[in-house]
Amino acid sequence: MKLLNRFLILGSLILTLASCSNSNLESTPKAVEINKNQNYSPSMAIKNSETIRNIGVENAILEAYNLQRGIDPVYYSYVKIDLNSDSVPEYFVYAYDPMLSGSGGGSALILNNDYKEISRFTLVQTPIIINNHRTKNWKDIIMTVSGGGAMPATAIMKFDGKTYPSNPSLQPTLGTHDYIDGVKIFTENISKNQGLKIE
Repeated sequence: MKLLNRFLILGSLILTLASCSNSNLESTPKAVEINKNQNYSPSMAIKNSETIRNIGVENAILEAYNLQRGIDPVYYSYVKIDLNSDSVPEYFVYAYDPMLSGSGGGSALILNNDYKEISRFTLVQTPIIINNHRTKNWKDIIMTVSGGGAMPATAIMKFDGKTYPSNPSLQPTLGTHDYIDGVKIFTENISKNQGLKIE
C-alpha cells in the first residue's frame, strides 16, 4: 500500500511539473521574423507625377544632357515637391531614353523654381522616396540600387549644403534601425515610350 501511494505521489508530481513547463513555454514570447520592409511606414503617402508637359523642365533636360529637341527621343516624368521647407516646390525630374538609361537605371534632375539645376543623378531606379528626415534642412532621398552589376541595396542620399550626391550606388545604405516615412514618387509604370515626350 505504501508503495502504491509513493507511485501515486510521484506520478502527480511529474504531471504538475509537466504542466508548469508547458505553461512557461506558452507564455514565452515567440521570435518575430524581421520583415525586410519593416523600416518603411505602412501609411507612406504617394505623390503622382504631373500629366501636363512643362517647357521649362524640358529645356533643363535638353541642356543638362546636351540633347536636341525633335531629334533625340526623350521621355520624362516630373513632380513638384518642396524639399527644403521654404514653401516653394522644387521640380524632381526623371528622364529616360537610350542615351540616358541603362540596366542600372535612368537619369534624374532636381531643379529650383526657375528651372536651374540643383542636383543630377545617375543609375536611378523608381520609385523614389522623399524622406521626412532632413540633412542641412533638405529632405533625405531614398533610392534603390540594382542592376548594372551593382549589389541590390537601398541608398540614403543626403544634401551636403549645395547639392545631393549623384550616384546612389556609392552612398550609405539603409540600416536596420533607420525608419523611413515620407512621400513616394514616380510610382507609375515608367518604361520605354511612357510618360511625357519632348518633341
